[in-house]
Amino acid sequence: MSHAISKTNLINDCYLLFGSKIFNYIDFLKNLSPSELKVAYRKKAFETHPDRAQTLGEDEDDMDERFKGVITAYERLNSFIQGDKKCVLEDELLKKKNNKKTNHTQRNQKSVSDHFYKSYIPKRKLLFGQFLYYSGLVSWRTLFDAISWQRRQRPLIGQIALDWGILSSDEIQRILTERSYKENFGEYALRKGYITYFEFSAIIGKQKMLQRPIGEYFLQQGILCRSEIEKMIERLKNHNRKVLVNDIGSFCYKSSKFSPFRLF
Repeated sequence: MSHAISKTNLINDCYLLFGSKIFNYIDFLKNLSPSELKVAYRKKAFETHPDRAQTLGEDEDDMDERFKGVITAYERLNSFIQGDKKCVLEDELLKKKNNKKTNHTQRNQKSVSDHFYKSYIPKRKLLFGQFLYYSGLVSWRTLFDAISWQRRQRPLIGQIALDWGILSSDEIQRILTERSYKENFGEYALRKGYITYFEFSAIIGKQKMLQRPIGEYFLQQGILCRSEIEKMIERLKNHNRKVLVNDIGSFCYKSSKFSPFRLF
């Protein structure tokens, strides 16, 4: 008896092990070899192994969760390319129907801490998750869970600093020992002079660049399908574009109003 693997799961597994530089996941899966998969798995398993949590200044439970996710992704992809399981391409219409039922159920189960926004979208620049919330598509609790998920996917600050040769293993261990429990690893390293402001900014920039898009969470949880996410991305671009145009217009008006060269 064969087990079915959804296309969404396989794409998410590829994203987890190989990163976001793959442009066509279907072709990539068709040509993926066991040796390539094993190399990617070993690298990712080393990066997320919970035994390194103390060295990298990360929570061991979070590392353990990420490590288990890497194992699951490897096993699923390995089974797929070995031909033991089949990939089921889910019907887009069926997904939309199920998503509508899910959203309807969410709205009926809303509470004080898990509510859906019901008003005008703020006339300011928004991030994708915020735009979904202000559009009434996801609840406050779902947005919070999505942000927490995205942060857990980020590469570790200590790992980036170690890979770049900015910090040594001994320095990382010293920072972990010296800092207070509530203080951020990177901010403490900056404050104590272990890293410069430029290095800190570069590490944070690299961390954000490598984090998974928040839309992947809504796709993975079945809250939105890919076509819905793409449609909302376009709407967000239009919204932010209008906000920018209005801000520029407002700035120009105020500048001309108080200009010393104004004749009328």
